[in-house]
Amino acid sequence: MIINIGSDKMDRITFLDNAHQGKNNWWRYILTSAAAWIGPFILILIVLIPFIILSHPVKMNIGPDEVVNTINPLILLIMLGVYYTLSFVLFYFCSRFIHGKTLMNLISTVSKFNWKNMLKGASLWSIIIGFSLVVDVLINPSSVKLSLDLPFLTLLMMSVIIFSIQASFEEIFFRGYLMQGIGLLTRKPFIPLFLTSAIFAIGHFWNGNSIITGIGAVVNMFILGMVLGITTLGENGLETAIGAHIANNILVTSMVGGIDIISDLPSMLTFGGGLSFGVPYFILPFILLTIVFWKKSDKLSLIFKTQDRLNENHQNPTEIQCVNCKTTNPGIAVYCAECGENVVAKYASTSRKLVAFLIDIALLMVISGVLLAIMLVIIFINPKSDTFRPELISGIWIILTTITIFAYFVLMEKNGETIGKMAMKLRVVDEYTQKPIKYRQSIVRNLFLVADLIPFIIPGLLGIIVSAKSDKKQRIGDMVAGTIIIRD
Repeated sequence: MIINIGSDKMDRITFLDNAHQGKNNWWRYILTSAAAWIGPFILILIVLIPFIILSHPVKMNIGPDEVVNTINPLILLIMLGVYYTLSFVLFYFCSRFIHGKTLMNLISTVSKFNWKNMLKGASLWSIIIGFSLVVDVLINPSSVKLSLDLPFLTLLMMSVIIFSIQASFEEIFFRGYLMQGIGLLTRKPFIPLFLTSAIFAIGHFWNGNSIITGIGAVVNMFILGMVLGITTLGENGLETAIGAHIANNILVTSMVGGIDIISDLPSMLTFGGGLSFGVPYFILPFILLTIVFWKKSDKLSLIFKTQDRLNENHQNPTEIQCVNCKTTNPGIAVYCAECGENVVAKYASTSRKLVAFLIDIALLMVISGVLLAIMLVIIFINPKSDTFRPELISGIWIILTTITIFAYFVLMEKNGETIGKMAMKLRVVDEYTQKPIKYRQSIVRNLFLVADLIPFIIPGLLGIIVSAKSDKKQRIGDMVAGTIIIRD
């Protein structure tokens, strides 16, 4: 299939535009995803069930953990490699014959694989990870055991083969296939970037051996996924991301045995206090991003801009509401027919919106405090009652506070203004018509407030950065809901 586009758009083809190649019905994405991820598991299970029965003829009630513990870690690593090899093969056939897409459609906007960028990504990430490990060894030299033996060399060789396949597949699937597919639904590149990074990260929860380490893995992988996705969009190709991902998995596994789902791997370094990095892992991807886009920040700004789809001319709204007198004007109007003022919206600055939000939060905390006081009075009046146990009352308070906050923003912003926005003379309106938003838009923009508050240790940092970089000063929730905040 050849995309027919005008010459004026030839220079603006982006990585996400490749999605227009082939067939993109929703059921094709579901079928391909299921085949790639579930298919290999079923095939391997069919082979393993007879093996388990033959190996444990007496203990038919043996648990999966006990079975895994009886298998050599290197054998488990080979099984992991078999799984991802099957995944890659099934994915290739599905994308080729169900979607009609080639692998290069999912990798780059050009017809040839950029090996130079792949080596660049692998080299940079190896240096960054290596530096972090050296720092940790220097900080805790007595807790580190070095092993350069045959099992380690075997692990290293296996890691190079297995993770070259595994990491390449994951990048092509998440940052290629899935990000392009979601990109068909929106003209805002940040949305598929965020969603695919979240999906990629959640899948790593089981890499941890506890809930805490699992959550830590999710956070780290979300940040890494975002950086690799940004790199992909900025370079219009997956090669750098593939190289960095391969290097990460090879080094983390062979150097420090960093796969919690496979224990006791004969890695080169063994840390007495467990796996750690001299520099916190979540900082490392930002170092990579800084190096890759050094003096190329203009490419990063494209991620936060609304882009025209191929074969689609963006239609101007048929109507636009005057910000000053609320009169409805034709969509092509520049000045209001009623008051003569410019109808073009004045986007609210990020700092102004932040102050308005803090005012709202302060008000809501007062309301939450009142609810808490009521709950405490109930506990005080009924100290021995099973019905009013402190933990139950605490749960009810948290639920009521959450509902109150969500309802406050949804209902108030449906009419354009919260108390904070009134104080700062701001208003939420539709992105294109500048009319009051609908309930659907209000609900969506506030549901995505959870995303804007990332990272939760510094609440709202992601939303502030996105808003500051956006042409229309939109946070993630605004981009998804199609809303903007303007100054009255």
